Amino acid sequence: MRARQSLALVLIVAATALTGGCAEQENRETTTAPGPTASSAPTSTTPAPSWEGKAPREDAMRRATRALNAVETDGASRVDEGMEDLARGLDKTFTPKGNRPHTFDIACQAPADHTLTLTLAGAGAESEWEVTCGDREADRFNIPAGSRFTARIPAADRHTQGLVQWRLSTIAPADVEGCKDDIGGCEE
Repeated sequence: MRARQSLALVLIVAATALTGGCAEQENRETTTAPGPTASSAPTSTTPAPSWEGKAPREDAMRRATRALNAVETDGASRVDEGMEDLARGLDKTFTPKGNRPHTFDIACQAPADHTLTLTLAGAGAESEWEVTCGDREADRFNIPAGSRFTARIPAADRHTQGLVQWRLSTIAPADVEGCKDDIGGCEE
């Protein structure tokens, strides 16, 4: 009789252990998040980096100014300059005067990686350029003497933080490097 009770007790303990292990495995399977699939989306999103307070924006303006100064040519004369938020974009028409070529220099700063599309249009021609935010040197575009042109950057999402700073300067014809007309093109 004792042997039967011992055997029954062993069987009960073994059955309990097996069902407990299965229940534990089932519980793990239901509480563990499924692996990523092509159709699954992340359950949480990381907020976009932002500039908190006044100091980061002032630092960005200083970095943009340094980038513009890095491409400035000796003997250049500033004609116009300005700054716009990425959320507003840029849409400005320039009417350069005189018989000297101009440079349009632009620098972008943002708290996250960002690339802008700059469109330069004038005299029936249009060209698009990519401007990367955070570069140490501003992007420079050559504008021929007397050419009226428009610079456009589409407005970003209203939550996008960042700024573009630009300068229009005259330079001596001998100081033009590369293409003499970054709007109309350089087919020679």
